[in-house]
Amino acid sequence: ELTRAMSEMLDGLDEMLRGCRLEDGAVKMHLAGGMAVHYYCGTRYTEDVDATFSRRLMLPYKKLSVDYLREDGKPASIYLNPNYNDTFAVMHPDCQEDAVEWEGIGNERRAVKLFVLAPVDLAVSKIARFSPQDRDDIASLGRAGLVTADALRTRATEALDYYVGDTIWIKRNLDDACASLQ
Repeated sequence: ELTRAMSEMLDGLDEMLRGCRLEDGAVKMHLAGGMAVHYYCGTRYTEDVDATFSRRLMLPYKKLSVDYLREDGKPASIYLNPNYNDTFAVMHPDCQEDAVEWEGIGNERRAVKLFVLAPVDLAVSKIARFSPQDRDDIASLGRAGLVTADALRTRATEALDYYVGDTIWIKRNLDDACASLQ
């Protein structure tokens, strides 16, 4: 149900972009956050869709919400989060190139191609905020066998090489995250 709602959202994005001149015919949408965790683990629902795009877009965000019914029959909705910004997250510089195409969602017929951050990059992206939900998401990726402590530490340490400022607290969060994956 959540995947169908995501597909419907992509149809809406595609409809908005069809009249635009796209030189290479596609806009890449890179998914992070809870929806990406759902893609890999199916462990939680989310309302906001956190994503970045390969191009700057002017979209009417009020139209980018989709209502659906969860598996348990409860009404729910998702919306494209207009406030999502990966600038302050810990992100490896290769995370978009290493993202995985979400197959079976209709990328072949849309101007918007959906990619999901690789599991290790998704875990790395959760290190800075490191809320209880972020901790649970990292643990879910670990339980699914998609992220190991060593891989997380390596990728996050490489990502931190590109940051300016005090990263001591992020390194402490990383230590806690890696300990939870042991």
